[in-house]
Amino acid sequence: MSGNGEPVGVHAPDQRADAEREPTAAVDVSPGAPDRSPVARLRRWLLLTGDRRAVAATLVFVVPAVVIPLSAYSTVDVAVLFTRANTGRLFDTFLSGVILLVSIVVSVASLVVSQELSPVGQQRDRIERAAEFRRETESLLDTPMAPAGIGGFLRAVAGAALSAAQELQAAVEATAERRDPDGEAGDDPAAEVARIVALADAESARTARSLDGAGSGGIGVLLAALEYDYAAQLHGLRAFRARHGEDLSASADEAVAEMVEALQRFAAAREFVKSLYFEREFARLARDLLVVSIPVIVCISYVILAVDVAQLDGTVFGLPTVLVFMTAAYAASLAPFMTLAAYVLRAATVALRTLSAGPFVLGTEGSLAGDDGE
Repeated sequence: MSGNGEPVGVHAPDQRADAEREPTAAVDVSPGAPDRSPVARLRRWLLLTGDRRAVAATLVFVVPAVVIPLSAYSTVDVAVLFTRANTGRLFDTFLSGVILLVSIVVSVASLVVSQELSPVGQQRDRIERAAEFRRETESLLDTPMAPAGIGGFLRAVAGAALSAAQELQAAVEATAERRDPDGEAGDDPAAEVARIVALADAESARTARSLDGAGSGGIGVLLAALEYDYAAQLHGLRAFRARHGEDLSASADEAVAEMVEALQRFAAAREFVKSLYFEREFARLARDLLVVSIPVIVCISYVILAVDVAQLDGTVFGLPTVLVFMTAAYAASLAPFMTLAAYVLRAATVALRTLSAGPFVLGTEGSLAGDDGE
């Protein structure tokens, strides 16, 4: 599908010869068992499903959990390392960095959120276009009212694509007796349509399962939308139409058009959900960063102005008091950066897990299918 939402090669009989010279690659439509290992679950929680504040807190607590045990094997005397001059330079740098970080992130978030501020005429146009989109989708779904929730809407449109694929299969099978019995197996339209239906069925089932566990909204709905590979289905329809477009009946032509329309509408809804997600994430990042940074700035200022590390003698749980105190202060100073890292990790992962870009079919981590990685 092109960036402006036009069908990709659905009416492209001139590409028939090219498609015949390039066999359609077999598509593995088996959903496959998800990796349920503890490491995989932890990685998914860290990158995608975990609450960002919980992820940031976890990253902060990892710092003393790593630094303090390692210090037991260090040959450096902490009393020599943690002098007032050294700690002053360290926390001076932290103070400047936190203030700069907050200023930049809040400014960027304000620019993102300000895109929602527009004259009443533009707001009215947006509402009217959204209403028109819903009416057209309801006509495609043959229903008086499409689901109001984005999860139900995506489920209905994916089901419409599957229904259109099944109608195409029925139309092709109804005219299969007119196919040349001596034709090659690779040119059998029924076999190609069966692969298209299998792919549509697998994608629809996977999306339904994801939406069932996604709740009413949030990252679960977005992931369910992103994991639906509409580009591979469009590519299969394009190759099928290029090979057999001249031999298709009127009902098969109509089924192809309906499936393309459903896939385009799913893609449009998916991009809308993704844009809403990023706007919300920027707003949440700015809010959480402000909430975390204000006490951190106070803490850093107190350490710089009032703490004399020379007076932190004694031990805590068998560890030098100065080590425990300075490690805790160091971890707290990293809280704003860990908050930013938690949000950026999920935003970057969501972008990489987008499975299609217009007419291009993408592979793992957003790479182009067949790309050599260069």
